[in-house]
Amino acid sequence: MAEPDLSRFSVVLCHAEEAGNVGSACRAMKTMGITHLILADCPDYDEVRLRTLAVHAADVYDGARRFPSLAEALGASTLSAGFTRRRGERRKSFSVDAESFARQAWQRGAGQVCLVFGNERTGLSADELDLCSLAVHIPTSGIFPSLNLAQAVQISCYEVRRASLEKRTGSYEPAIRNDIDEAVARIALRLGELGFFRLNQGTELKELLRDTAERAALSPSELRYLEAFFHKLAALSEKKRSSGGPGQ
Repeated sequence: MAEPDLSRFSVVLCHAEEAGNVGSACRAMKTMGITHLILADCPDYDEVRLRTLAVHAADVYDGARRFPSLAEALGASTLSAGFTRRRGERRKSFSVDAESFARQAWQRGAGQVCLVFGNERTGLSADELDLCSLAVHIPTSGIFPSLNLAQAVQISCYEVRRASLEKRTGSYEPAIRNDIDEAVARIALRLGELGFFRLNQGTELKELLRDTAERAALSPSELRYLEAFFHKLAALSEKKRSSGGPGQ
């Protein structure tokens, strides 16, 4: 069986603390054919322990990209999935299971997909999860739902590999996170100039538009069309106001 190309999938470890967990995560990734590791806001590690636990997957760590923050780490992504078992007031309003996420991500066919995991002790914070375009959970037992970081990485990468073996492909490259953020910022600025927002609604709308664009895998041209749509609506609203029409 031909080895599937999983080069567009990356595992992101956000302020992971323990060298052994990072080494074990590298081993878990490589056994499933995923070799792109991103370290976001992570410390320096005891490399002897890390390489001991990584066994023959230390090359995954050697090739890792480091970023000072999760926001910067996700800049080139087209879909970012925050793996978490906890729910809360500020967290995503829904979560998909790891199997469903993997199938949907593979069906997209192109674009950089980030699987994001948080700190070993606390997982992803609400702010970190807000940076991801969707929340994903591994359906563990309520008797003891907590997974070790490397275990969570292993299961998630396995689901991606299993989906890839079904040979589903796509046909275009989705817009990346940085381009989506820039377009959404321009839309929000235009709406703000019209007095559209109250209180914190600007932030909420920007997160909604960003997450929706990523989950829908909008192409660059579709993203431009969406932005143009909002600008056209804003122009029509201004024209109506200046003419003294309804809603003035």
